[in-house]
Amino acid sequence: MAHTIWVTGDTHSDMTRFSREIFPEQKEMDKSDVMIICGDFGGLWNWKGETKEERYWMDWLNDRPFTTCFVDGNHECFPRLYALPEEERFGAPCGIVRDSVLWLKRGNVYTINGKTVFAFGGASSHDISDGILDGTDPKWKKQAKRMEKQGKYLFRTEGVTWWKDEVEQDEAVYRRGLENLAAHGSAVDLIVTHCAATATQAVLGAFQKDRMTDYLQTVHDTVQFKNWFFGHYHMNRTALPHEYCLYEQIVRAA
Repeated sequence: MAHTIWVTGDTHSDMTRFSREIFPEQKEMDKSDVMIICGDFGGLWNWKGETKEERYWMDWLNDRPFTTCFVDGNHECFPRLYALPEEERFGAPCGIVRDSVLWLKRGNVYTINGKTVFAFGGASSHDISDGILDGTDPKWKKQAKRMEKQGKYLFRTEGVTWWKDEVEQDEAVYRRGLENLAAHGSAVDLIVTHCAATATQAVLGAFQKDRMTDYLQTVHDTVQFKNWFFGHYHMNRTALPHEYCLYEQIVRAA
């Protein structure tokens, strides 16, 4: 039996969709089968370090019969992602959460079950219209409570629930992504991102274009791909031919 690749959207630390009751297909799977989450994984969220709940769910996920991979989204604790040990898996560097829970790092092309997969996580947050608090300010918690009493809930706190790293800051990473694609003949089987390319996003009628979506538009216009999967927009929808927005849905990609 050929090993498979499955893809799903944002989990936001809720891994229950991977239970045997909701995802019974796993009964026929083993660790060579791969599940890819399109960002906003959220399994490493607490800025102070791993909590008992996080430890339980990461161990639980590691015990699934398949291997879980994820690209990062805009709701991640980036310092914890950066602190992960790194190993080469699927032909490129991965962050190791557990032996079979892996972060696919931005700009890499992985070979998974015979398919080439370009990964580029990240996106701009759109739940910050009420502002971003300074997490180094000793009074940020009081300020947060005051804002909530005023009915303002669309805010995050830098260093606690928000990091500028949600949008790639390093030009070298953008270049490396294009160079890795060029090294594969500017053609891959799958592209997995958190946000979509600018033109694709416009079809969804969601959010404004930004540095990330424009970069992915460059990828879109210069690279041949069979299927592109992304999350971020909290909908299950075919945006354009071979371009799929996923949320709770789990689909077989290969």
